[in-house]
Amino acid sequence: MIGPWTLEMNHVVAIVGSFSSQTKYVGQEGRIFVPTTKERQQVAVAFLSDNAFATPKWAIDPEILRRIEPTGVLSRIRTAQSSVLSNLLSSARFARLVEEQAIDGQSAYGPGDFLAAARKAVWKELDGPQVKIDAYRRNLQRAYLDLANTKINSATATPVGLPPELAGQFATSGDEKPFYREELRVLNSQIAAALAKTGDRETRAHLEGARDQIAHILDPKFNQGAAAGGAVIRIGLTGVDDLQGCWPDYAIRP
Repeated sequence: MIGPWTLEMNHVVAIVGSFSSQTKYVGQEGRIFVPTTKERQQVAVAFLSDNAFATPKWAIDPEILRRIEPTGVLSRIRTAQSSVLSNLLSSARFARLVEEQAIDGQSAYGPGDFLAAARKAVWKELDGPQVKIDAYRRNLQRAYLDLANTKINSATATPVGLPPELAGQFATSGDEKPFYREELRVLNSQIAAALAKTGDRETRAHLEGARDQIAHILDPKFNQGAAAGGAVIRIGLTGVDDLQGCWPDYAIRP
């Protein structure tokens, strides 16, 4: 059940930063590539917030779980949600949003708005009058911080030898690191305010740990990516074939 659910959530992820295309022949007018509208992308992120990143309680039935395994549901849900979150926050997707905004201006879904919406989806408990975060959501929030750490402190991978139609899947943007730093600074302020609304020990420990992790991520001495330079990835024919899945990251085709 979790496997197909994850696949369907990733189909929604594909809407963000996507475009439609129509083959044109000699003499036909009009654009070949049309970006997905800003409004539809915003609806997709809102859907993911309410479905992919909300705890799938339908998959947590003690009467079933206690008949098939002693433990495992926490890690299974974290793996599924982390997969969707990692796909949503892919560097190539972010780079496309940056380029779309550069070309289309205010009509495009801005990368800053996108990252803010993703942060709010994962950390929505912080806005409540009382803050209580269960183990499933704590797992998701730790996955978010791990991804942010990777974006800020890891060297940029530079694929070599890819054909042009696949190179876009690995595009990166120089805006990614500063934008994620800004998101973590905002998140750190929100967590600080939320601590005063926290009553249970588990939530407080989690939020204090999150602030410690953010401080670690933003500390320049841990940022080895810029000094080390971009790593080079060479992809052979097998790797290229593997990239051509049923739902490419970069386009939605009719």
